[in-house]
Amino acid sequence: MSKQSKFLEPLAVAVASGNSIKQAAEIVNCSLQSAYNLSHTEQFRFRVSEIRSEITQQAIGKLTDAASVACDTLRELLDATQKPSDRLNAAKSILASLGPLSELAELRSRLDRLEQSSSLKVVS
Repeated sequence: MSKQSKFLEPLAVAVASGNSIKQAAEIVNCSLQSAYNLSHTEQFRFRVSEIRSEITQQAIGKLTDAASVACDTLRELLDATQKPSDRLNAAKSILASLGPLSELAELRSRLDRLEQSSSLKVVS
């Protein structure tokens, strides 16, 4: 196994996680020169991009789950047994979120229709 292939994945993970090339080289016990050489390859840049995408998708999943809980909490705050100021703040928060979310859903729907009607495919 060459040094490049040996260090590709751990260096890519370290860089995708926010470390500099220098920091990543130290983390994975790789020479700085080897790390810089590897970082200039297409394979390395592609793998860093892939890992960042995976990290982002995981974060989106967690945020989606938390958003569901947050919506439930806001609904509970609308209950007549809550203080009027809490009810008002919950209502404002819900209404303020509704517009942008509706616009996003509409744009996603339009994009899906465009993709279906043409050979154009957009990766999301």
